[in-house]
Amino acid sequence: MIFHILNGDALLAQFPDEISGERIVFRECLIDGPVRAESGKELWEVRAEFIHLTYPEFSHPDYEKHSYQEILKIKSIPPDSKIYCWFEEDLFCQVNLWFVFNYLKNHPAEVFLVLPYPDSPYHFSTLGKKELIESFKKKAHTISAKEREVLGDLWIHFQNEDVFEALKIADLFSERFPFLKEAVEAWRDMMPIGDYPGKPKATLLDIQKELGTSSFPEIFSEFQRRLPIYGFGDLQLKRMGKELGIF
Repeated sequence: MIFHILNGDALLAQFPDEISGERIVFRECLIDGPVRAESGKELWEVRAEFIHLTYPEFSHPDYEKHSYQEILKIKSIPPDSKIYCWFEEDLFCQVNLWFVFNYLKNHPAEVFLVLPYPDSPYHFSTLGKKELIESFKKKAHTISAKEREVLGDLWIHFQNEDVFEALKIADLFSERFPFLKEAVEAWRDMMPIGDYPGKPKATLLDIQKELGTSSFPEIFSEFQRRLPIYGFGDLQLKRMGKELGIF
């Protein structure tokens, strides 16, 4: 059997019917909020509470149904399957992918990584049906069990905020997956140091000052132009902006 782990509902909406297989949508934003936990059960409880408190329109049952139960389907994939992971190169997507690789560490299925085209590394949305089919048939990268093990460790390092160990792994795969280093470096630059709030928040402040506005659409558009590597959506940037007193 063939299974496709998709990076979100946007890709699901444009996913061609001509590509056979079951579809699992990874509806999470693990880059945003707490992820440290002693067990998988505790992680999902931590995430559900964070999502509900931060975005009250999403209840615990909403999270259970749309995120947790969907991600749990990965555990039920038969051992003789082929698993295609469709993820972009930005940090938002990469953190979720690191989790998936860690989830699949000991899974006997064949695993493949499907990326967007090099001229649009952060957006599957620019690919039409023909390009998506071509990506599936001709451009999927085989991920060996050893690679899954090492890349899955990136998730553990992310949970533990151990960016320097993650950088070692990124260097190890610099030729095979050159986008990893840029993503890990973006994570490093996101961390606050003293009075410095981290690159994303510092950039939001700079944009507000330079544009002389608190208009979210204008600031959001300019942030995406300057720092597409982060892959933040409007919910994440609005939260950051509110913490900074911009919005």
